[in-house]
Amino acid sequence: MQSKGLGKLTMILTVGLMVAIARSLMAQDELINLKFEEPPIADSDETRSLESLVKVQGTGQFCEDGLYLMTQYGEREELFIRENQKLIDLPLINQPWRYCSVFSSANEEAVFMGRNWDNQNVGSIIVSLNYPPDGYSSISFSRSIDVGFGHKDLEEFISSPFGNSLLLAPFYAMDGINEHGLSVAVAGDKTTEVHAKEDKELIFISYLIRRILDQTKTVEEAVELAGNYVPFLIDENTLASHLMVADASGGSVILEYDGEQWRTTYTDKSWQVMSTKRVFNIPDADMRENCWRFTSMSENLEEVKGIVDWKASMGFLQDVEQKGTTWSIVYSLRTTELYFSVYQEWDTVYHIELP
Repeated sequence: MQSKGLGKLTMILTVGLMVAIARSLMAQDELINLKFEEPPIADSDETRSLESLVKVQGTGQFCEDGLYLMTQYGEREELFIRENQKLIDLPLINQPWRYCSVFSSANEEAVFMGRNWDNQNVGSIIVSLNYPPDGYSSISFSRSIDVGFGHKDLEEFISSPFGNSLLLAPFYAMDGINEHGLSVAVAGDKTTEVHAKEDKELIFISYLIRRILDQTKTVEEAVELAGNYVPFLIDENTLASHLMVADASGGSVILEYDGEQWRTTYTDKSWQVMSTKRVFNIPDADMRENCWRFTSMSENLEEVKGIVDWKASMGFLQDVEQKGTTWSIVYSLRTTELYFSVYQEWDTVYHIELP
């Protein structure tokens, strides 16, 4: 299947202290190559991180087209632990539902994970390059609204008393890829009651994604790590999401916490699909009957026997776009690259290589 609506103009955008655009006609799809800012050493890792913020595209009337890159330096664990506790003490009772679509596909040549984030309540999109001192480097996507900035131009806050909130962007990772080609994405799911356990840490779902990216290289390592935690989302006793994890070997798994334990769903195909329906022990036919997005992705991947490139993968995501689709990403796990479109501007595809 060919991807839809892609133009023939190639643009190369290098993002640094200043954003420069070079255009060349190459009879290829439009690609905008992005690079993260590397500011000079500052008096602290926090200051250096804030100085790395670059606006890629503007913030409209309601900042619904804002896209930023940010490089995160230094240790954040204490900050993340405090944020996790804050979410336990002050639950997000009004957190909106997330209707997302995710798939993985593997063949001898390449492994991909594709995902649509289908909630338009983002503020702006923050793409973070994270360098934890004791973990793996990674790129992840976050919503500025989660770090306290709704419809605001983030550049205005770098030097303000509120600027340090931007350091929380990696904590609120909704999907990402690390240097070993391990990729993870969250999607909405049915509401499930959870309870804290003495031998397991209570963890906000995006913080779990952060730890998976920081600490695991394979699907099995991610499953083992998740087993140490009880995840929550709405409040400390409520979860409404599940995860897909894929690695560069081609393995993938869907992780769902239910019945006070993690449930794992692997695939016997070269591809796997996840939407916002629980999959554990649910027959494929039932899944297709109850979710048109699951059906669309499954049929597309069946048709090509799981053999895709980033363009075809982006086309599959466009097939399941919805009114609220905010970002659409294809992660290339073996090359640690990502291709993404934002705000349903399918003619414009950004490209980043994990340094």
